[in-house]
Amino acid sequence: MECKTREEAPRGKGGDALPPRVPGVLQSALSLVGYVVVAGLALYLTDIGCVFRTVTGIPCPGCGMTRAWLAVLRLDFAAALAYHPLFWIVPAAIALVCVQQACGEIVAWAQADLDDAALARRAARAAFVLRLYNPILIALIVALIALWVIRLVDPVDAGLLFGGIAPAGVPADVIHLQPPVWTDWLA
Repeated sequence: MECKTREEAPRGKGGDALPPRVPGVLQSALSLVGYVVVAGLALYLTDIGCVFRTVTGIPCPGCGMTRAWLAVLRLDFAAALAYHPLFWIVPAAIALVCVQQACGEIVAWAQADLDDAALARRAARAAFVLRLYNPILIALIVALIALWVIRLVDPVDAGLLFGGIAPAGVPADVIHLQPPVWTDWLA
């Protein structure tokens, strides 16, 4: 239901305008994409690359993620898995945040309109999904950190899923330790 003016907006108990449903989710997703594009462009133009690696010399947990997505764009899924086996975690995390936002809005909508039984049932399902948000997010973060540690220890981390042999065109050691880049700036 689209409302052209605030006066036409549906009203809950007490006459308060009910919050919008989907535009908030879309706005959040577009904001996230915008932040990523601006940050990526800034890092590209300054030739810094990964800020974490520049400062510490240690690759970040997402090291290889950009190369993995570039491989996906070439439809080279073996190379994508070699560069970062959890490359798929990015769209999963974005979807998780969007679902969390949408469910939060459904619950808020139902709290504003306590007389709608169908909306109350929908809000109960949304509240259940909201309870799953933190455990799923924690599982994704733990998986990312566990993979990071394994890849730091393994000198042939690109062959992690391929019996220790990296796919053609992928370096055997995707992530490796190096001196912090900022120390070169002092010289």
